[in-house]
Amino acid sequence: MKNKDALKLFFSDNAFICLIVFLTQFFFFGILFMIKGIWFEEIFYFTFLVFFMLTLFILIRFYKVGRVYEKLLLKSKLLNDYIIEGPRSDFEKNYNLMIDEIIKISRDKEIAQKQDKKIQKLMIYRFVHQMKTPLSVLKLIYENNGDKDDYKRIGRNINTLEYNLNQILNIYKLDDFKNDFVSEKVFLKNVCKDSINDLKDYFISSQIYPKLDIEDNICVYSDSKWLKLIIHQILTNAIKYSNSNQSVNVTAKKTDDRVYLSITDYGIGIEKADLKSIFELFYIGKNGRNNADSSGIGLYIVKKVSEYLGHKLEVESDINRGTTITVIFQ
Repeated sequence: MKNKDALKLFFSDNAFICLIVFLTQFFFFGILFMIKGIWFEEIFYFTFLVFFMLTLFILIRFYKVGRVYEKLLLKSKLLNDYIIEGPRSDFEKNYNLMIDEIIKISRDKEIAQKQDKKIQKLMIYRFVHQMKTPLSVLKLIYENNGDKDDYKRIGRNINTLEYNLNQILNIYKLDDFKNDFVSEKVFLKNVCKDSINDLKDYFISSQIYPKLDIEDNICVYSDSKWLKLIIHQILTNAIKYSNSNQSVNVTAKKTDDRVYLSITDYGIGIEKADLKSIFELFYIGKNGRNNADSSGIGLYIVKKVSEYLGHKLEVESDINRGTTITVIFQ
């Protein structure tokens, strides 16, 4: 047996049998000695015979069930690893039947969970798209009356609703990432420019000014669609936590083996106590609690997608001086 811990477990489990045999002999031969006065040679002979039979029994038992102890100490996430190949006894056969039943139950449960999750996802997608239709109508009404203060407030709330609905869709799309991932050569300036253009209305309404400073030839290997989602989310946060007439700088630099994409705002910054938790799902820090638009979803998506793509994130922030989030491509 390769696993010494399993061997120890087997013998400790059978130690009680050995103890019972020893005590039985002790009392049995003690009584015979008192009654008939049997000799030492006879005691030795019978003791040797009993322990020989006991040893033979332990070895046969070890051969028949020893591998089960190995499996009991196995630490594997795959249930198939617990199956014993070529069972040597009925005990091992029954053990395999038990594992087979557990595998079947686990598989049925997994299928049911996937089905439930699929239904849940379809319901969420349907709900979000149904909500977007009346939002589009409201947005059109707002755009036709955008010069009035009341409609401006309505417009801001429409944008908030639209943003949160998109966040719900994005978090559900994470499950499809591995099936949708395509590694390709991506020019950072192009994908950053597209993300800025997509947020043009948000920049204008917030009176924030984007500044793009990336050389045309800087490229990385990533998935352009998912990378754009990362940049879009970081830019959204940069606008959200900046003050009017401030800028958001998007820069990139290349070293021998890495590319650093940095998005810097000069807004309210992040509390040091919050920095370690900003990528957790639904975490809203001190500044987020003061902002009705915060959902605690955006940076979680950024972190997860970055991990899937193999990119690292670094965050630097000072209160009232701004925040820099850097995506590191290796």
